[in-house]
Amino acid sequence: MKLLKVIIIPVFLFLSSVLSAQQEGDRVLAIVGNDIITESDFQYQLQLYARQNQLQEISPYIIQQIFQSIITNKIILAKAEQDSIFVSEDEINRELDNRIKTLVSQVGSEEKLQEVYGMSLTKIKILLKEDLTKNMKADKLKRQKFSGGVRISDNEIKEFYESYKDSLPNVSEEFEIASIVMERKVSDSEKKEARRIAEQILDSIRSGVDFSELARRNSSDSMSAIQGGDLGSAKKGTFVKEFEDVVFSLSPGEVSGIVETQFGLHIIKLNEKIGDNVKSQHILIRFPKFESSDFETINFMNDLKEKINKGEITFEDAAKTHSDDPQAKKTAGYLGKIPAEQFDSLTIEVLRNLTPGQITDPVRVGTDSEYGYQLIKLIQLIPAHPLSLKDDYDRVKKFAENYKESTEMEKWIEELRESIFVDIKM
Repeated sequence: MKLLKVIIIPVFLFLSSVLSAQQEGDRVLAIVGNDIITESDFQYQLQLYARQNQLQEISPYIIQQIFQSIITNKIILAKAEQDSIFVSEDEINRELDNRIKTLVSQVGSEEKLQEVYGMSLTKIKILLKEDLTKNMKADKLKRQKFSGGVRISDNEIKEFYESYKDSLPNVSEEFEIASIVMERKVSDSEKKEARRIAEQILDSIRSGVDFSELARRNSSDSMSAIQGGDLGSAKKGTFVKEFEDVVFSLSPGEVSGIVETQFGLHIIKLNEKIGDNVKSQHILIRFPKFESSDFETINFMNDLKEKINKGEITFEDAAKTHSDDPQAKKTAGYLGKIPAEQFDSLTIEVLRNLTPGQITDPVRVGTDSEYGYQLIKLIQLIPAHPLSLKDDYDRVKKFAENYKESTEMEKWIEELRESIFVDIKM
């Protein structure tokens, strides 16, 4: 295979191009089944890898591995299409919501995500949905093939460790912790202020002021605001339930009242409805963030910490009772051993200054648009060390399982190649 030279360019260019149709002159690198891999698709995957691993350049070996990984995924997808693997609309929408949340957390806010993609959140969802559906079909086929999981014996684990121990990565510094997380709640005063603004805008609409002009001047959805609040054409399942229930109940040309969702307050105008598709506009008024609401949460958590330190309540019971993390109900706040690189530098410094059993002050977590506060209890600090079969058996086992699964996957892919057309043009 002829290796491509990697050119690192701003990620927003790839994020924009990957969501658009194949451009004229975009070189086809491979054909797999009925699908193609273009040069722009491949460059996007390289850029994504570079960004995730904070690299300025990628070695030829890694480039080749990424290309082979793309081919493998396309082969599995082609087989999934052959076998008519079905994924329900509900499954796709749940995964889509999770994917959007992940993207938002990576860039910092919904506004930044829309800025990076150069389009509204609704349009991002629509364009991501097709690729997500394909990936979920491929994943479903893989789960069916390896539904029993990879079974590995103690002897296989020991043999793997002896063969590859010099190549296995060191265990990085870790913090074994428990935590109590409380989401920042929207206060009554914040809701009241947002509703006051929404009612003023709604009054203007009812008095004849142009909806599009009001959206451009007032909507907090910056990307759709540029286009007068236009959300384009969308199918059922695209919007959150509260929004969708209202938009599909309107008649063309009708404007809704004030609709509350997790994003804030909306005023919705339906422009067209054909079956399960609607074209609509909206004006979004986000809930303002008053410092007083943050202080309420911080003060409550400081009081809770004091009660724990005084022995009035255990950390575990406090986590079960007060944490907004669903897992806290099952684990009493226990998060296990977390690698240091998963924390920001300030949190690492705070944790290193604790002794086992101590609790941090409230630490802010989350994005600018969705955040909360966290109390972290240090159970123990585990220094970085070479991987040991005795002390890190579960980690070694996981590496051994992955190796065995990878070997079995390679055999399966070779079998699939017998029935899937593959033409690599590089």
